[in-house]
Amino acid sequence: MNVLVTGGAGFIGSHTVDKLISAGIQTVVIDRAEPKYRNDEAIYYRLDLNNPETENVFKAHDFDCVIHLAAQASVAVSVADPVKDAADNVMASVRVIEYCKKYGVKKIIVSSSAALYAVPQYLPVDEKHPVSFLSPYAISKHTMEEYVRLSGLDYIIFRYANVYGPRQDPHGEAGVVSIFIERALKGLPIEIHGDGEQTRDFVYVADVAEMNCRAVISPASNVVLNVSTNTQTSVNKLFELIKENTDYALLPIPAPSRPGDIKHSVLNNALVAETLDFTPQTTLADGLAETVEFFKRTY
Repeated sequence: MNVLVTGGAGFIGSHTVDKLISAGIQTVVIDRAEPKYRNDEAIYYRLDLNNPETENVFKAHDFDCVIHLAAQASVAVSVADPVKDAADNVMASVRVIEYCKKYGVKKIIVSSSAALYAVPQYLPVDEKHPVSFLSPYAISKHTMEEYVRLSGLDYIIFRYANVYGPRQDPHGEAGVVSIFIERALKGLPIEIHGDGEQTRDFVYVADVAEMNCRAVISPASNVVLNVSTNTQTSVNKLFELIKENTDYALLPIPAPSRPGDIKHSVLNNALVAETLDFTPQTTLADGLAETVEFFKRTY
């Protein structure tokens, strides 16, 4: 089997590449960034997906499946520059879809987001929950989903919860876990917005990569699946767990609630468990311990 991973030099992508290689699957990567965590058994092309030269990669390799992870992942960037957001998340995705159709790729697996659920009408949120949009990012992700549905390709759409773990950059568009860990290890102040009782569904990156790999070989197709732990964790609880793992001595600094912040989010993962016979295996405590050790070695 021959698989292309777009965004394979990134956080989730690099873990997915490692999983594919360890499973004996031939893997090709397209990413506009230089890979920081290169797997020597994968083939890398440093290209922006909107560069027409990307088509040559499809010409050169007979791909069975494409895992499309490349994206603009920042809600803030999408608000500040919706043209860039649309170029990266919509136009680049359309190009990938069209190349898949043109060169006979059988299946596409794409990364979407829990951002499509906006303010949940009920918890835990399942895949039948209505979609709604609080940002251009959510609009672009949903538009990408619709292009996939209309493509005629076999597809699996993953809607990720809050993914965390080793290799997540604590700068730029980092998640709260990597931001807290880096600041804790450096002894810097940590802000908690609002009362800290807002909850999120934190899923470990290795489990996400496992889902991506299972989707490649699964007969399942034409389905939307939440990737989550089905567990809520408050920001206050997250802070305490990170404090224990890092011997952080400072108290958190209260900060105002941020406009548009969702109070509670947790995704129902029953359908992905049924479809791929897998649910995340890593507890938050274990995942945080692994992530802290990675940050100690790296930053």
